[in-house]
Amino acid sequence: MNNLSSHDIELLHAFFKPASHLTDETFEEMSKYFTKYSYKKGESILKIGELETKASIVLKGVVHQYIFDEGESKTINITPKGLSFNSLKSYIDGSPSLEVHEAITDLEIVSIDKRDLEILTKNSHEFSYLMFKVYERILLDRENRMIVLQYRNPSKRFSLFHEIVERANWILKDTPDKYIASYLNMTPQQYSKEKNIFFRNKKSE
Repeated sequence: MNNLSSHDIELLHAFFKPASHLTDETFEEMSKYFTKYSYKKGESILKIGELETKASIVLKGVVHQYIFDEGESKTINITPKGLSFNSLKSYIDGSPSLEVHEAITDLEIVSIDKRDLEILTKNSHEFSYLMFKVYERILLDRENRMIVLQYRNPSKRFSLFHEIVERANWILKDTPDKYIASYLNMTPQQYSKEKNIFFRNKKSE
């Protein structure tokens, strides 16, 4: 038996609903496999060298996913309320994670173990199709960010971030600017400048 409240169940349903239609029976069965976890601001969810065995969805707060490059942290993703995350490479091939996942606010997530996810996928065509659509969205989101980062011009990166990255508005809502700057491969000064220019232009339109 998991520890999800009725509100948690509603948020879980809201995550999956846009991907594909779900019968009540399938959703009720899959929700049994999710477990809720809470973290304080600054706590690690996953550390370098640990194995990623879960797929998680944020119920409250923001997750910062980063790696270290020559001693400096580099943001590879930011996951706010309503979106999913994990260390995909570690999850898929069972290798030690190169990523750190950290709560940058007080955090609540729901997670499902990989083994349980695979059981559900094998036993239910409906759930299998649902996960196919979920991973399509995840891959599109990652590809859109790669398109953004291909541009050397900070102004272009910032505008494309708003235009094509699905999670942009969600990230901006609760994430401190320094993490978004890192996500866009900018210095905090560059990000502050581009943010001011972008929203000033928006107001004048």
